[in-house]
Amino acid sequence: MTEHPDLDLAGIGIGPFNLGLAALLSRHTHKSAAFFERKPQFSWHQGLLLPGTTLQVPFLADLVTMADPTHPLSYLNYLHQHDRLYRFYYYDQFLIPRQEYDHYCRWAAQQLPACQFGSEVCDVGHDAARERFVVEVESQAGRSRWYSRDLAIGIGTRPWLPAWAENLTSENISHAADFSARQSQLSQRKSVTVMGSGQSAAECVLALLQGLTPEQVAAGASIQWVTRSVGFHPMEYSKLGQECFTPAYMDYFTALPRSQRRQLVTEQGLLYKGISASTIAAIYDLLYERSIAGAEPGLRLYSNCEVADAELLPGGAVRLHCRHRQLAQDCRLDCDAVVAATGYRHAWPHWFEHLKHSVLATDEHGDCLVDSDFIAQRQDGGRGRVFIQNAEVFQHGVGAPDLGIGAYRNAVIVNQLLGQAHYRIPATTAFQHYGLPPQ
Repeated sequence: MTEHPDLDLAGIGIGPFNLGLAALLSRHTHKSAAFFERKPQFSWHQGLLLPGTTLQVPFLADLVTMADPTHPLSYLNYLHQHDRLYRFYYYDQFLIPRQEYDHYCRWAAQQLPACQFGSEVCDVGHDAARERFVVEVESQAGRSRWYSRDLAIGIGTRPWLPAWAENLTSENISHAADFSARQSQLSQRKSVTVMGSGQSAAECVLALLQGLTPEQVAAGASIQWVTRSVGFHPMEYSKLGQECFTPAYMDYFTALPRSQRRQLVTEQGLLYKGISASTIAAIYDLLYERSIAGAEPGLRLYSNCEVADAELLPGGAVRLHCRHRQLAQDCRLDCDAVVAATGYRHAWPHWFEHLKHSVLATDEHGDCLVDSDFIAQRQDGGRGRVFIQNAEVFQHGVGAPDLGIGAYRNAVIVNQLLGQAHYRIPATTAFQHYGLPPQ
C-alpha cells in the first residue's frame, strides 16, 4: 500500500460543493489538499440533463462567485474562455441551461490537480497518536493511504425508491435519476406512470408529453402523473420568499433547538420541493393545445394518490395499488413502465457510520451534530475537524442543499483552515429579520 505525506485537508466526494471548496483552496497553495471521487470524471445529475432544462438558481450560484467574484474559475470566466460571453449577454437569462452548468463544472475540475477522480474511499479512521484522519483510497494505481488533519465530507445524496419499488425487480421501474438514459425506451411504452410532484417529476412528464404524438394517443398511449401531495404546486420563488436560502436565515435556523428544526423543515416543503412556474406553464399549455375540440391530450393527473403496493403482471406490466389520501378509497393503476421521481436521500457509507460510533457525536436519531461553522461535533475530544457539506435540511435549513449557499459555506470552511478571515463573510444577506426586533 502506498502511503502519502500528511494533508491539511482530505475531501471525500466531488460534487459541486467539494469542487467549489477545491477551487477556493487552489488559491492558497501553502495548504495541501486532495479530493477523492469514485466516478471517473465529474458528473452532475446526468439522468436529468434534458434539453430545455435550467438551474433553479441564478448563474451567480457557481462554484466561487458568491465568495470570490474575481476567481478565475467563475462561470463568467468560463463563458469568456469559451467565447460565449457576448452570446450569454444577449441570452438575457439568470437561469442557465443545466447542460452548460455541468460542462462548466467539468471545465473547472480539469484545472484542479487536487481533484482525483476514479479514486474510491474505502475506509476512514482516526489515528489518535498522530492526531490525523486515515483515508484509504482504491484506484487503478492500487490502494493508497492518506493522512489528513481535517476532512471535508461531500458525498451528496443517492436516488431513493419507496419500499414497494425496491421489492420489485423489473426494468420497467426506474428512478428519475436514470430518465435521460431511458427516455427513448420509455417513449416506446404505451402507458407510462410518473410518480412525484417535484421539479424532476414535472420535467420527466414534460419530456414524455412533448414526444407523445396525436397518433400514439389515438392508439391508446397515455401518461399518468401521480402524487401523494395535495396538488401540483409551484415552489416558492418570490423575492422575499427566496431569502430563506440566505446565510441570514441559516444563522437564524441553526440557533433554534434541534428538535424544533426537524419539525420546522416538515412544514417548508414548497420552499424547495415544488415545480418551477415555467415548467407548470409549459405542461398546461401543451394540455390546452392538445385538448382542442375535446381531443384526449394524453396526460392524466392524479393528486392525493399514494401508492401502497405494486405487483408485476404477465408480460412485464406494472400494477400500482393506490389509495386516495382524502377520500380513503382504493384503486388500481396498470401501466407498462413507472418513473419514480421520489427524491434523494443521504446514504452514508459504512466508514462514516464507523466514524459516528468512534469519533463523532450523534443525537437520538443517530445523526451527527453539525454546528453553524459546518463542523461535526466530536465525542472523543480530538482536534481534527470534520466539515460536512450539505448535512441535510434539519441541520442548517432549506438552504443546505442549495447551490447558492455552496460558495458561502466554503468561504467559512476555508477561513477556518487558514486561521484567518481571508474571505469576507457578508454581515447582512436578507432584508427581513427572522428573529425579534431589538429591544
